[in-house]
Amino acid sequence: MWKIVIFLFCTLFASQLCGSTSTDCNVEDLVSQCGGFCFRALWPILDHISYHQESGSNASDINHIATRVQLDKIEKQLVAQQQVLSSLESSQKNIPKNFEQIGSSFYYIERYSQQNWFAARDICRRMGGNLASIRSDAELTALNAKLPSSTEFWLDINDLGKTGAYVSLSSGKQTTFLKWSSGEPSNTSHHCVLLNNLMYDANCDQLTLFICQAGDINE
Repeated sequence: MWKIVIFLFCTLFASQLCGSTSTDCNVEDLVSQCGGFCFRALWPILDHISYHQESGSNASDINHIATRVQLDKIEKQLVAQQQVLSSLESSQKNIPKNFEQIGSSFYYIERYSQQNWFAARDICRRMGGNLASIRSDAELTALNAKLPSSTEFWLDINDLGKTGAYVSLSSGKQTTFLKWSSGEPSNTSHHCVLLNNLMYDANCDQLTLFICQAGDINE
């Protein structure tokens, strides 16, 4: 491209130069007759062309790099989402019958048969789960939305081992989430926890409905 521009410019300039002088010009050798003067005159033009070509090249390289970075980011997000889906599918394969997903966990809500805490624990285990262990406000809100009002349900939380030290029966670890009702826990002889919108301590022999939870429970 540059060669064509140089040739045309020198040809035009040399022809004008010949036309303005009495010196005989060889039309077939106009570029050589123009000499270094043509190139000195062309430098601003050539610099302008070079600048835009380099700018265009740099912009193209920058756009290519930015696109590559964005594609890599999207690819990583897709891989992460696939891992989450795979994990969810794997966990769902192990979910016992009659458990439903509520929030991020799977629960069975017993709405008819009232049992003491120990019997409820055993029933949940035979079903392939454990008494429910709520770990966050989000889980509590999601679960309460499914429960009838003014109804009590056993959870797996208890302080049977040491009064005041509430642990999750499922994990054997100290409970990290407790949402007591006002004034609770109210009785040092009550060692099991039930849910009625919020948490209450109760006598473990009390007959109450219960909630089972399936899947891994990590406090």
